Amino acid sequence: MNKDPMNSAPNPQLPWRVRLLHNLAWFCLRLLTRIDVQGTERVPPAGVTMVIMNHLHWLDPVIGVAVFQRSAVMFTAEKWEHRPVIGDVIRWTRRAIFVRRGELDRRALTEALEVLHAGDILALAPEGTRSKTGALQQAHDGAAYLVTRSGAVVVPMVAYGQEQAESHWKRLRRPRIVVRVGEPFRFEDTPNKVRSRDLSPYTEEMMRRLAALLPPGYRGVYADQVVDPSPVEHHTCPSAVDASIANTR
Repeated sequence: MNKDPMNSAPNPQLPWRVRLLHNLAWFCLRLLTRIDVQGTERVPPAGVTMVIMNHLHWLDPVIGVAVFQRSAVMFTAEKWEHRPVIGDVIRWTRRAIFVRRGELDRRALTEALEVLHAGDILALAPEGTRSKTGALQQAHDGAAYLVTRSGAVVVPMVAYGQEQAESHWKRLRRPRIVVRVGEPFRFEDTPNKVRSRDLSPYTEEMMRRLAALLPPGYRGVYADQVVDPSPVEHHTCPSAVDASIANTR
């Protein structure tokens, strides 16, 4: 049975800012989209937890805020920190770690470990940036570093359909967004201090878990790593298809 977070009040232990944004995010998503959320009961109610997500659209953080019933902190690109309105709201929430893209940001990694050890959820996209094709792209090892140092339980979560939001809204239609939360898992050999050059297997396993939750058209560079057909609807990612056609021209 699917659990709709709208049918359960957010944890009263959450900071009031988080509760406010949770309710506002759900209101907006239910008003502007047809959102189908599956598996939120799989998110552990406590403990060192890291949620890994795919990244398709600017709506992704809104989806995360709406879905999480625990206090969550998200990685956010540094470029948003000082943007008018958006940056003000993000800083006001106190639920973001601003990270420099395209380089090793040790400050952000240190803050992320502090979040995990404090008992909050850390949410991030291992890919590091929004996919330009609409499908999974090659991930970085930052998430693997945090998992190996913290021993966190990893919760894979995917969302798709939001990349078509603008085209639907222009036609006065609500896009259908599917959010799927997979089974939590952990790496039994963690916490450890594995060297940076040995983080790749951890990254590959996390991305394989994400790919297994997605329809084939969204699996991108990790499509070949999904051995068994996943129980998801056969949904084609238009942007990924368009990109593959363009590459053949």
